[in-house]
Amino acid sequence: MLKPQVHQPQSIKPLFPLSKPFLHGNYGHAFRPVQSTSTLFKGSPKLRIGSVPRNTIKAIATSTEKSIKVKAVVTVKPTVGGFLSNISLDQGLDDLGDLFGKSLLLELVSAELDPKTGLDKSTIQDYARKIGADGDGNMQYESEFEVPSGFGEIGAILVENEHHKEMYLKDIVLDGLPNGPVNVTCNSWLHSKHDNKQKRVFFTNKLYLPSQTPDGLKRYRAEELTILRGNGQGERKTYDRIYDYDVYNDLGDPDKKPELARPVLGGKQNPYPRRCRTGRPRCDTG
Repeated sequence: MLKPQVHQPQSIKPLFPLSKPFLHGNYGHAFRPVQSTSTLFKGSPKLRIGSVPRNTIKAIATSTEKSIKVKAVVTVKPTVGGFLSNISLDQGLDDLGDLFGKSLLLELVSAELDPKTGLDKSTIQDYARKIGADGDGNMQYESEFEVPSGFGEIGAILVENEHHKEMYLKDIVLDGLPNGPVNVTCNSWLHSKHDNKQKRVFFTNKLYLPSQTPDGLKRYRAEELTILRGNGQGERKTYDRIYDYDVYNDLGDPDKKPELARPVLGGKQNPYPRRCRTGRPRCDTG
């Protein structure tokens, strides 16, 4: 008996048999059809046999990490000096820095360590530009950060003064975080990077017991304590913040005349008032 011929608009040719099926199903030999003319469906993407769409691989390999915008406002108290202090060359260079928006360099520090490496997470940095004065006459600087969702809680801010003179930082306010604004109280003189390359660290107003200090802040806490203690060597500079004490016998001028000698302060006989160590040479007499 002859089988009736069925007209097929698109011819399909079988390929060589495969040891395993290309599609999910019962085990056995399977054949993949090859289209001789056009695709099965109009408008469907053209794929090579046995290939996976590139956009699928890309979607699996990469993931878009969400981030939030955080605005930082730095308040700086103006220095006392009047008009004459504002006509120096350094002041002119500082004004140019303000004009180009590179007055302060801020870096956000995470309170958490990187879970993969166990090291500090990379800081997020941006320059703060001068935006004007507030109602009390204090100057304000502003910067914006793109903070990834996995950055963690902000525990501190590194600040670098791009000016040639020191400035008095009052506070820093971070706005735009999910848990509300974060305040960083500074109330400290900030040295110029041209005098000291080391950046200042200011911690947020959140208090911790020493045993509960977040891992991401322990190194910064230890370094800050070492800076404040000093090493007892060398002469102190104007930008140093060392709270170290010493005994001095140079209140007068005993090397010139014995009658000009003054009592030694800070010792056993006169323990108070204590005097901060300056590192300058002592008198030979006394």
